[in-house]
Amino acid sequence: MMFTNFNFRSFAFAVAACMAFSSCSDDKDDAPSYTVPETYDFENVSYSGQTQRMQMLSELDAYIKTGNTGDQLSALTMKQMYANANTPFADAGLNSSGKQLRDKTIETAQPEFEGYFEAVAAASLSDGASASNGNAGLLTTADGTRTYLVDENGIEYGQLIQKGLMGAVFYYQAVEGYLTDEKIGAAVDNKTVAEGEGTKMEHHWDEAFGYFGAPKDFPANVSDAKFWANYSNQVDAALGSNEALMDAFIKGRAAISANDMAGKDAAAATVRTEWERLVAAAAIHELNAAKNNLADQAKKSHYLSEAIGFVMGLKYKTDRKLTDAKYSEVMDRIGENLYDTTGDDIAAAIDIISTAYDMNDIKGQL
Repeated sequence: MMFTNFNFRSFAFAVAACMAFSSCSDDKDDAPSYTVPETYDFENVSYSGQTQRMQMLSELDAYIKTGNTGDQLSALTMKQMYANANTPFADAGLNSSGKQLRDKTIETAQPEFEGYFEAVAAASLSDGASASNGNAGLLTTADGTRTYLVDENGIEYGQLIQKGLMGAVFYYQAVEGYLTDEKIGAAVDNKTVAEGEGTKMEHHWDEAFGYFGAPKDFPANVSDAKFWANYSNQVDAALGSNEALMDAFIKGRAAISANDMAGKDAAAATVRTEWERLVAAAAIHELNAAKNNLADQAKKSHYLSEAIGFVMGLKYKTDRKLTDAKYSEVMDRIGENLYDTTGDDIAAAIDIISTAYDMNDIKGQL
């Protein structure tokens, strides 16, 4: 049945191509003719594993945020949620899914995140006391509406962990895994159709799309956007990331189904480039927010902690534009003690990133 489905689909594409060209036998250099849909609406699409990992991060994030109201956190609980061990999730389906965040985190960063769980648990031992430079606890915004759990250096590990895992899992797995030759190259099967998943190549592309966190009708529908798609929408007015990324994802999937490998390669290159730009823009976005709230340490620490998590993501792509040296400069300017980070420091960090990604003209709009 799978072989029959593939033959029918291939025949349909062949008929379309023959109608578009006078000859199907001699014009081997002509690109195949096929329809690119307006939304991510294809047969046999599945990225449930990516959706489940997003739900896992959402539950982990919600647990860590209980520390913002003075609850003590358990490093063991967070590590079990990270590795999906000992049924840690409220959603029973996640516990039995066989999926986890830890084994999809870039290997070099796995110990880092486990260290962050230890750090935020230690900060929560302050038991709701007010934080200050040198003392962990709760920072309250100037208007009294929000409190954030920070360590003795003003770092809100809850935000660093969430944004950091968006990079170390979702972004990394997409651009360094599913959008590479290993997963969508010429050696990958694009003939055998598995019911509900498509070919191996189609499925790998769908999994990359799943990590973007966009509904299939994004950006017309932004209310259901999650994680990276949500941040894409936040910076879209200046960056144009919504259309750039979604169009490339749709075109790439259509190209794979039509066996247009040149079209697939072009779309993959666009996604990898534009997603990296999105990570950089998200970092600048949070740095701008911190720069605009220097007098409110709670907000300043909150936004700087988000920025640190996003900047971390920029080192997970092999052909990244931000060099190791420039990455270190950004982190040095942000500093290890967020109470000491100045407006000039933040502006310098923004300039390093915006220069690397040719965003100097839009950095103030992000």
